[in-house]
Amino acid sequence: MKQIYNLACYETMLILKDRILVLLLFTVPLLYASVFGLVYIQGVLNQVPLAVVDLDHSKLSRQVQTSFANSSHFKIISGLDNTDQMEEAMREGKIRAAIVIPEDFEIAVQKHQPTQLLSVYDASNLIWGYNTRRYIREVTTAFNSQQTAGYLAGLGLPEQQVKNIMGTVSLNYEVWYNPTFSYATYFYPGLLLMVIHQICLLSISLTVTREKERNTWIQYLSSSLPSWKIFLGKSLPYFIVNFFNYWLLLLIASWFVQAKIGGSVWLLLVFGLLFDLIITSLGFFISLQAPNSLQVTRYLMLLSVPIFMASGFTWPQTHIPFAVNALASLLPFTWMAEAFRMITVKNLPLSYLLNHLLVLMVMAGLTIGLASTFKKLRRPPSISGLVVNSGKSYPGL
Repeated sequence: MKQIYNLACYETMLILKDRILVLLLFTVPLLYASVFGLVYIQGVLNQVPLAVVDLDHSKLSRQVQTSFANSSHFKIISGLDNTDQMEEAMREGKIRAAIVIPEDFEIAVQKHQPTQLLSVYDASNLIWGYNTRRYIREVTTAFNSQQTAGYLAGLGLPEQQVKNIMGTVSLNYEVWYNPTFSYATYFYPGLLLMVIHQICLLSISLTVTREKERNTWIQYLSSSLPSWKIFLGKSLPYFIVNFFNYWLLLLIASWFVQAKIGGSVWLLLVFGLLFDLIITSLGFFISLQAPNSLQVTRYLMLLSVPIFMASGFTWPQTHIPFAVNALASLLPFTWMAEAFRMITVKNLPLSYLLNHLLVLMVMAGLTIGLASTFKKLRRPPSISGLVVNSGKSYPGL
């Protein structure tokens, strides 16, 4: 244990001497979490800029305008009196939606003739589009119910009978797990997991490559220390820092961004430890195989976006092609992201997470085995590519 401790202390000293690595480990995760948190801090999309183009100019059309103005979901943009102005405002981004009230709207309603309100909304951004459509339906449904109730009351029907008629078929719905439809709860924790994944993988993947570039890796290969002790000693600081960042970012998500982080603390602990073990071991193994730091940074940067998109965190796995799902199932982030959502958002117990736990345990065993049983054979550093970690070589002119 003393040998592992000494190696860990030595690796910690190397980390602290490298300003870029210190920033990468201690500052970048917090910076990313803060920036992403500021983006998603509102969580729910409200105050959608809406124009009401009134071509009828009647008492009833003004009531329609009032219904939308009284909704917290919309912010009425005035001064748009015709469809041409509305179209130009939509192109300029001044409004995201519009309601066009047709001519003779009030007369048609009074005569009980079919008439329509035209709703126009910008779906170039799906978040705007989906939410705007839902909000418009809510307001128009409430307005239509109010008008129907007023008509029935005007026929002389008693209030109780009107209520009975209006309530013949009603819809009572419950929204489970994310009742406010908070985008922060849906999306933000996945971003944080990806930040932890990439920062830890990148930082520890530079561990052995840094030694190769400095030509100091030979001292480890020629020492009497077994491979598993070298692995433990050099990876332990990264494991500890990454686990600290995991909990720090969870606290930011819960306290600062108000994302829903519920569920069992012990489950979060177990899955966080397994995820950390996998990423740390995998990063060390990559560092063993990579000839230099540049290749590590190139490939990890290229893989970050596909890993996130293919994981099923933002798009249902049932609607992702089988081949992509099969490849994504080999990635620890896929299982961790789904398990994390099941714990924090759905508050599910361990019995629902056994498959995820088993897969991550197998992945942890495999990656630890690969990282801790390497052969102590010297591989000279690659001369191709730019050395970026304390190297002295530069591209030739």
